Amino acid sequence: MSSSAFPASAGYGDSRKDLHKAASGVKLVAFSTDLGVAIWGRCQDVFSGLGEPIALCVTSPPYPLRQARAYGNPDEARYVDFICHALEPVVRNLLPGGSIVLNISNDIFEPKSPARSLYVERLILAMHDRLGLALMDRMPWVNFSKPPGPTYWACVNRVQLTTAYEPVFWFTNDPERVRSDNRRVLEAHTDRHTRLMHAGGAQRTATYGDGAYKIRPDSYGRVTEGKIPRNVIQRGHACNDTRAYREHAAALGLPPHGAMYPTSIPDFFIRFLTEPGELVVDTFGGTIKTGLAAERLGRRWFVTEWILEYLRGAAELFRNHSGFDMNPALLAVRGGSAS
Repeated sequence: MSSSAFPASAGYGDSRKDLHKAASGVKLVAFSTDLGVAIWGRCQDVFSGLGEPIALCVTSPPYPLRQARAYGNPDEARYVDFICHALEPVVRNLLPGGSIVLNISNDIFEPKSPARSLYVERLILAMHDRLGLALMDRMPWVNFSKPPGPTYWACVNRVQLTTAYEPVFWFTNDPERVRSDNRRVLEAHTDRHTRLMHAGGAQRTATYGDGAYKIRPDSYGRVTEGKIPRNVIQRGHACNDTRAYREHAAALGLPPHGAMYPTSIPDFFIRFLTEPGELVVDTFGGTIKTGLAAERLGRRWFVTEWILEYLRGAAELFRNHSGFDMNPALLAVRGGSAS
């Protein structure tokens, strides 16, 4: 897809007047550390000129909501083009076996209907057909602290159940050389499994599922470092970093970001899919949680965000990291004003 085929501004709703959006072509270093850089600009403009091997992109783009968030979002009709255009330069620079992890919404409905939109399925097919990516997994992000919704179809008309998850999709450009390693994300064994390991195994024989699953006396007796995680992410949306960001934004008189996920989500995928020193990027940086997780894990990072106020609030999360430097222009970003 050529860069002229889909203008960077197409499909966006209007954002609040007190939010300063990067104009097309703007590329300003907002802040940086020894390991990474946050850029004020549109991802389509910035990543087309990056030209450096990328190990992983973890991103949560704006959802195709009918009522736009303060930062604006693409409409459903243009969403597939919007995402493909944004990720095209990232895909071009992915290392062999590099990955893209995409968090999007499942709560998009057909107009005036309780039926869910099929935009997710169209997007998955486009990621394969247009960008050449293979789908490695679809992982539900289960969040039982989500407010009950969809309000109209679940709470008013009572035809839907309230939603407790969002999909997270993992793609790679080369499944045969994918850079994942589940040993980097092992979890602690349960107490019961630990006791079995110390006892040398189950000490019994049993057969289940017509012979498909068998337990022998030495089953679970091999001592291992930890258990392989399930492909379900169970997290609330709040975390200490989100609370700190909100405090900084309030102290600066800045409007807070209206949609954030916990740092533990990019943290998991960065550990699972990259090695220290490799480059991790985020095309829709928000409050720069991907950059923060990469910073703490010793990965290099490069993030773009088109709302200046979000970058200013997020910069405070990086102040204590080595080499922190903030563009002096950001010091003037307070309470709806920007120089």
